[in-house]
Amino acid sequence: MRRFIIVATLMALAAPAYAATYSYDCRVNGKSLKVKIDDVKKTLTWRGNVYKIREEESCAKFGWHAERPGQSFDFCTATQGYADFQEGDKTIQCDQDR
Repeated sequence: MRRFIIVATLMALAAPAYAATYSYDCRVNGKSLKVKIDDVKKTLTWRGNVYKIREEESCAKFGWHAERPGQSFDFCTATQGYADFQEGDKTIQCDQDR
C-alpha cells in the first residue's frame, strides 16, 4: 500500500498542468482579430488590452464578464465554437480556434 501511495504521488507530480486557455478568431470590418481567454489567470486579451474576467451567468450558454478601467463587456458563447460580444453598438462575432 505504501508503494502505491508513493507511485501515485510521483505520477501526479510528473503530469503536466492543465491550463484552461481559449483562443477565438473574431471578424471586425473584414479583418480577423484574436481574443485570448486565460481561465486560470482570469484574463481576456483583446486588441492588445488585458481585461480581468469573471463568469457571466446572463450568457445563453457560458461566458465571461471582461472589465478594465473605463471598459467592460460580456463575452458569451452560444453554441460549440461560437461566441460574440458588443463593442459599442457593434456585435463582434467569433469562432473558437481549433
